[in-house]
Amino acid sequence: MNRQLGMSGAILAGLAISFSADAAAKPLTNYVHYLVAGSSAQGLFESMINNGPKVGGGKAYASTRMDPNVSASTVASDGGCRVASFKMNMTFTIRLPQLDNDRKVEPALRRSFERFYEFAKRHEETHRTIWLQCAAEAEALANGVKAATCAEAEAQSLKIVEDVSKRCDRRHAEFDATDQKQLSRHPFMKQALFKLQAGPQEAAMASTKQQTDPHQGALASTQ
Repeated sequence: MNRQLGMSGAILAGLAISFSADAAAKPLTNYVHYLVAGSSAQGLFESMINNGPKVGGGKAYASTRMDPNVSASTVASDGGCRVASFKMNMTFTIRLPQLDNDRKVEPALRRSFERFYEFAKRHEETHRTIWLQCAAEAEALANGVKAATCAEAEAQSLKIVEDVSKRCDRRHAEFDATDQKQLSRHPFMKQALFKLQAGPQEAAMASTKQQTDPHQGALASTQ
């Protein structure tokens, strides 16, 4: 007998995953932009700090929000139970900076900012890729799980999601640590920080591994 896999209590409380028996959907990505203004690299940088997304209580230049949904069912037969289907769907919201009026920005600076935009976009899309890879791993491990009872099969599949999520967090943190080094060497950032003191700006390159929300990825700043 089919039944919806509906055990979403304490095990997944921190993951904010809702369970349903809805048909599986393809990952969806929404791009949204916040406006930045300035006539210099320093001005654009400060505008990003003031207007950029807030992630985990800190500020960021760009961010990705992942909202997950799990479709799953179990089948009881032959004195046991197995997970008949397990699908993790994800909706992503990627937030990026956009020039308020690019005609007010001189061409060389505009090109430099556009390269920074592409860097930030690639960074956030890589976070999306990591999440999708982790979802595929969880699906492969959870599908077909067998146990004596459906409650046990459900618990095992949820434990798989929890374990994969922890490994996924480490992958995000490792990626951030690598990209933060590239960020500090990016021509636009070097230009923007040229007249600012080095000490505080080194802190501004904080890795997103410091963020506490497991569904957020960001090109972060502590400003």
